[in-house]
Amino acid sequence: MKFSMEDILLINAFEKISRVSAKDCIVKGNIISFLVKGKEVGKAIGKKAMNVKELEKKLKKKIEIIGYYEKPEEVLSKTFDVKINEVKRKSKKLLLNLDLENKKKVFINIRRFKTVKELVERNYGLEMILN
Repeated sequence: MKFSMEDILLINAFEKISRVSAKDCIVKGNIISFLVKGKEVGKAIGKKAMNVKELEKKLKKKIEIIGYYEKPEEVLSKTFDVKINEVKRKSKKLLLNLDLENKKKVFINIRRFKTVKELVERNYGLEMILN
């Protein structure tokens, strides 16, 4: 994966303020989403969200932090706090089966789901499909 100069500058700013390494970042409109190791999400956010607030002030954009986990389905389940009933992999597709209530939790914030989907594709090489 290649980063643009803007991505590199954003990741450097993020790492300087949060003291956490970012694996990836996506800029969509007025929102910057950073992908960090799952166990470092809390540290990246900071006490009372101080790191996020400082980044938002400096970058003049909304900041979102998403956890990176060993299994790609965990990115979705932990980001939206949903239970996945079944996981299937077919070639480059990740098929996730969720019940209606959990699907609703995901689709209430469709913009964030699209970001998670793009991060999974970029970092795991899998297209995420919800059933």
